[in-house]
Amino acid sequence: MYLQSRRTFLKGAAFSVAGVAIAKGVFTTDAVAESVTQSKFTDTPETISFYPDQKDWDNFAELDGTDWKRGGISRHGVQSAENPDGIKVNNYTIVPTVCSNCEAGCGLTAWVDKDTMTVRKYMGNPLHTGSRGRNCAKGYAVTSQMYDPDRIPFPLKRAPGSKRGEGKWIRTSWDEAMETIGKKMHDTLKVGDEMSKKLMIYHVGRPNENGFGHRVPHSMGIDGFDSHTNICSAGARQGTIQWANDDRNSPDWGNAELIFLQSSHAADAGHYFQQSAGLIADARKRGAKMITIDPRMSNSAGMSDLWIPAWPGTEAALYLYLANRLLNENKKNGESYVAHDFVKEWINWDRLMDNKDYLKKMIGYGYISKMPKDDSYESFIKLAQELYAPYTKEMVVRECKLEGMEYKLDQLWDMFSSAGSKIATYLWRAGPIGHRGGWMNTRSGFLPLALVGAMRGDIGGVGMHHWHEVSVAGKGDQATVAGERPAKVDAWNEIAWPPEYPLSSYEMSHLMPHLLMDTEWQQKWIKKGLNVPTKLAVWFPRMYNPVWINPDGFRWIEALKDETKVELSFNLSPTWSETNWYCDYILPVGLAGERNDQQSTPSKPEQRIEFRQAVIRVAAEKMGWKAKDPTRATLEAHMKYGLGEIWEESEFFPNLMVHHVDKDGSLGIRKHWASKKDPSRAVTVPEYFDAAMSLLPRLKETASKMYKGEEFPVYSYMRDHGAWTEKTNVYKPQEEELRFDGSHYYAHGKKHHKSEVRKDKFGTLWIEEDERQHSIGIEINGKLHEGFHTLSKKLEFFSEWFAEWKWPEYAVPIYPRNESELTKMKHIVTQVHHTMMKGDNEFALNTIFRLPYNIHTRSVNSKHLMEISQNHNPVWIYTKDAEKLGIKRGDAIRVNITDTVCGLDSGYFIAMAVPTEATRPGVLACSHHAGRWKLKNSVNIPGFEHALGIMGVGAPRYDMTNDGKVGTLKPAEGIKPRHDVWQFKEYNKDLDNIWWDGLSGAWQNAVAATHSDPIAGNHAWHQKVVIEKAKEGDVIGDIYVNYENNFKIYQEWRDQLTRPLAVGDKLRRPQHIKRPAVPLSNKAYAIEIKA
Repeated sequence: MYLQSRRTFLKGAAFSVAGVAIAKGVFTTDAVAESVTQSKFTDTPETISFYPDQKDWDNFAELDGTDWKRGGISRHGVQSAENPDGIKVNNYTIVPTVCSNCEAGCGLTAWVDKDTMTVRKYMGNPLHTGSRGRNCAKGYAVTSQMYDPDRIPFPLKRAPGSKRGEGKWIRTSWDEAMETIGKKMHDTLKVGDEMSKKLMIYHVGRPNENGFGHRVPHSMGIDGFDSHTNICSAGARQGTIQWANDDRNSPDWGNAELIFLQSSHAADAGHYFQQSAGLIADARKRGAKMITIDPRMSNSAGMSDLWIPAWPGTEAALYLYLANRLLNENKKNGESYVAHDFVKEWINWDRLMDNKDYLKKMIGYGYISKMPKDDSYESFIKLAQELYAPYTKEMVVRECKLEGMEYKLDQLWDMFSSAGSKIATYLWRAGPIGHRGGWMNTRSGFLPLALVGAMRGDIGGVGMHHWHEVSVAGKGDQATVAGERPAKVDAWNEIAWPPEYPLSSYEMSHLMPHLLMDTEWQQKWIKKGLNVPTKLAVWFPRMYNPVWINPDGFRWIEALKDETKVELSFNLSPTWSETNWYCDYILPVGLAGERNDQQSTPSKPEQRIEFRQAVIRVAAEKMGWKAKDPTRATLEAHMKYGLGEIWEESEFFPNLMVHHVDKDGSLGIRKHWASKKDPSRAVTVPEYFDAAMSLLPRLKETASKMYKGEEFPVYSYMRDHGAWTEKTNVYKPQEEELRFDGSHYYAHGKKHHKSEVRKDKFGTLWIEEDERQHSIGIEINGKLHEGFHTLSKKLEFFSEWFAEWKWPEYAVPIYPRNESELTKMKHIVTQVHHTMMKGDNEFALNTIFRLPYNIHTRSVNSKHLMEISQNHNPVWIYTKDAEKLGIKRGDAIRVNITDTVCGLDSGYFIAMAVPTEATRPGVLACSHHAGRWKLKNSVNIPGFEHALGIMGVGAPRYDMTNDGKVGTLKPAEGIKPRHDVWQFKEYNKDLDNIWWDGLSGAWQNAVAATHSDPIAGNHAWHQKVVIEKAKEGDVIGDIYVNYENNFKIYQEWRDQLTRPLAVGDKLRRPQHIKRPAVPLSNKAYAIEIKA
């Protein structure tokens, strides 16, 4: 039922009451008619798309949607004292927030019932210009997550005398937890030496915010931040770093002529996918074509104009085939396909041609046959023509295993070459992260796009992520006593950034337990002069579940159980998880509508922020409620209005630092979290985020006018609107003029006297700052431009710094062209290359995809998402492959994982086979995002009357064994209907209707050994597997893991493939490329390796 204007109602809606037959004795026709005429309601809306005007959000009335079966107000009228059987009117405060169930950050509105102070529903936010009022299934799951029957209602502490993993817990308070944790942190830091800055790691999973989490270790003066990125996307980031010194690209989907996808990640299951999918749909409606390169027929592939099922990991050859044709062929009219104006001006070909030593190396590598005749652009084009000429159709058909699909390459060329520069792509998960050398897929994938000018960042093409992202969440310093950012940190944590991986895109977080338990490795580097940690004093993950999602899960369990390796652990977790089981504290934090974060999610060429907030607290404050302690307002609101003792980080960490870690300020931490307004307490959410978001000038100007006289106008604006677009149509910022007034250059908010600026022979402008060289702009054809974010200020076809950092043979986009190069260039050849598959039962296992309704580790607390997926995760196998092996649909098969570097076997998992045409021959598909488990159905807390259920709608119960070498997991009991709900009963009336048992997935991540790429550092997810029919006693869901072998595999990948820091190296890593999270000093970067 919908709200319309009084005029519309009187004009067209009242007619329906008088003629309705009303049951005698229930209420009278007059009472029904009167109840309707005194309201503003009608049965139907004027438009299909309906959101109330933002000015009405604080007080909005809506008829109860659960009564629709009763015929609407035309039959029963509106509920009132005189008409008690009418349809109920809900009185709402609508509070904007942001979904946290994937990377997209789509806008939500929480409809808070003023009578019950509960959230009745979540809908989209029409003011969010990225999601445009839309949400996917995950967005609408937020209500079921908020009122999860198994929600952890209060902080839990490992029971005294129990061991980690026994599942024995007692109830504790936030204050006790902070006191214990704060003392441990304080005692560690007060030692004050280098090692004390390496003994704590804040391990963040899906951050869904822009910088607040980084501020935590930074303010503590520690190099202690880990993320999930090296199991997620680091391979793709590495390729982009080498091209643009940015860690991902940012496409203009909506204006593209060609949507060019590698895997389905952008369009149907991954980063920003709801927003991207909508923009892609807009483009396709306008006539854009779509190509998907994926060994699996994903939803995207199924809807594409062209699906190319290339062998996984060989995509680089396909991209270089396009480059070959662009360079060596012309259009029918004789014009070149290459956008020479863009390439000549904005790609660093000139530095390659000037570097004679490297050109000689290219001859030595067999890339080119002779030295160019001169340094001209024309000679560069001839060099490139020769370099990429070997990537013919025949070579690509052979390498990508596209026999019989040659016509697809012709179609690919026709679509690509006819789209001009309006080609949009997002090179991300599957190809780059699944493989050793997967980063070269991104490196090579951008080359044809650069050649046609699509990388210019113009309309319909490909821009860069930092052009469109707004990161201010870590910059609320003006609200604190310090008033400035913390100083750079003087330590380098080898547990996060080991010396074998100096170019790792992100922290080597997936190796944390291995490095903690590898005493041989520790002693080796200690003898070489490094101060390597051998333990952690405190490990504290946030919304992360590495035991389950990371490879080699039993190694994680071993390390987390060992109190000599991890002395104290606590998980800031919104749900039960496999990792929680092995922590000392479980501290329940909020989800989408229960926390405060600034997020920015570039899904189109604009600069936008969104503000996630604790909606019950905001609604209560709008109704006049005030917290007793404003620094704990979110926690107080959640407790008062029945959600439980649920807190969140932007209040927790300030209180922890001010009142527990650094009570007296002697550690220099307190000042960064104490309120400038009242230094005796922590900074509040309004204080901090008003200061942070005030850094956006247009937002500040608009908010100051709209909320004139308010103490925190920018916070108030974002509280009421939830999103703000600072700038639209952000195209080609590299071409913006670098300002020069005759005496000073103005770059990145600073001015530099011309005497301090040096221009090199390529036109790049340099300054010296912080004892090193920085480029600030570039002169091209007599004009000054800001340029790209690279050292050269151009896109870098030739990565000069990469060549200097031990990997010269891969400093240009390249891929093995013959069998000998496959062996010689092993660092960029996938570990599941088809030449490694010898028998009919040997396959590449494609693990990197997820269903649109699965959310990393957080789907398990939403019944309707679990109902959609049933935790179902079969092994897809090509129909003829299945026929050869006698495998039929539903058969249980044993999937044995074996390593192709050292030949060791990792173990196996038992899964259900599904023969299908939707995966290519020789390649199996089984997502690593399924296979949840628990060891108990519930836990009893001393003194608390109710048992706390554990993942009751999403995880079966398993039996586990592990002896330090071998681990097993076997299903014991499936998911069952529930009759034991004690909290949020109103939201969980259908828990008796659970018709799935969840026993169709397997925890395959535990079986997989870590495959650390020697350059990008990412875990290469794909596996070589040998399959066979299940044996007697095997049950779907069984796993067997030889994690002693897995430890050896980690060591072999490290020792055989990496090029570690060595004697003579002076830096741990190039200082110009991103080293995420904690800014480090020159002292931290400096290194001296002993012989």
